[in-house]
Amino acid sequence: MNVFNYQHITQEPVVNFSDGDPAAVLGLAMEFYIGGPGQPGRTEAMVQAIELYLKQAAGQFKYYYLHGDRTMRRLQSGENIDPRLVHAMAGPDGIFEIQAGVEEDKAHFWSLLGHTKKVQRQNYLGELLITYPFSILDQIGLDGFIQQFVSMCNAMEVEHAYAGPSFIEPFNVGGMNASHSVIGSQLFNYPCFNAYNLSTTCNEFGDGTKSIAFLTAVSNRILEKAGGAQSVLANAGPTTLSCPYSNGVIFQAGSVPQIGSPSYIPQEYINLGRALKPTRAEINDSLFDDPAGIDDDGFTQRWLSRFDE
Repeated sequence: MNVFNYQHITQEPVVNFSDGDPAAVLGLAMEFYIGGPGQPGRTEAMVQAIELYLKQAAGQFKYYYLHGDRTMRRLQSGENIDPRLVHAMAGPDGIFEIQAGVEEDKAHFWSLLGHTKKVQRQNYLGELLITYPFSILDQIGLDGFIQQFVSMCNAMEVEHAYAGPSFIEPFNVGGMNASHSVIGSQLFNYPCFNAYNLSTTCNEFGDGTKSIAFLTAVSNRILEKAGGAQSVLANAGPTTLSCPYSNGVIFQAGSVPQIGSPSYIPQEYINLGRALKPTRAEINDSLFDDPAGIDDDGFTQRWLSRFDE
C-alpha cells in the first residue's frame, strides 16, 4: 500500500511578504463551493462542517470574525470559537460569514473561512475553506482525510470542491488578497499543490471547475460539459479513482497525493486534468499576479491548465 510521506515537505514559509511575514505555507486544505438559491439546507450542512472543523482545531485559533462584527474578536489561550455563534448565523436566508486563524495577515497552517452572502444569487457560489498542517494525517490518516472530504461534499451537495496538499494563505481577506500578489513565483514549483482565490472562484466559477487537486468533486450539472462521469472516467483511465456523492462524483488523482516539480507533473494528475478539462470554467479575471509583471490573466490560465501537458 502506498503511503503519503510528507516529512520531507518544508514546514517553513515558501513565500514571504516584503516585511518578512509569511505569505504562504504548505499544508492541507479542503475548499468547497456550494450553490442553489432557495436551498438553505446546504448552508446548514456547511455550518455542521464548520462545527466539526472547530473541534479538530480546538485551541489553535487566536482571532475570528463573524458576519456583522466590525472588528476581529480575540480568543484567550486554549479557548475555542463557540459553535453556537456559527449556528446562530444560519437563519432562513442562509447568510453568514466567518473567518478564523492564528495571526492576521500572516499565513498559518490552521485557518477557516466560510461565506454565503452571495449563495442566494443565481450564478454565485458560497464557499468554505478549511486548512491543516500535514500532521493532521498522524491523527486521522489519509483515509480519514479522504472520508471527511467525501462526507462534507455529500452533506453540502457541492457544485465543485478540492482537497489535498495546498498553499495556505493568511486567513483574513486582506492578507489573503495580498498573498495573491506574491505567491505566483512559487506555484509552479509545487504543481500538484492547490492554491485558492476564494472570491474570484466564488464569482467566476459558477458554471465550471477551477482545475483539479488530489481530490476533485464535480456536480452532475457541470460534468455534463464532459459527457458525464462515465466519459470522464473512461478518458482518465485506471489511475483515476472515483466515488459518487449526493450531487455528483469525486475523482482522486492516484492512490496518494504527489508534489511534482517545475519539470515533472505526475501522470495521474495529467490523466485526470485532461479528462476534466471540458468542465473548466471560462473566467474573465486573474486568480494570481504574474510574477513577471506582464500578464496576470495569462499567468492564471497557465496555472489552471498545468495538467493539460
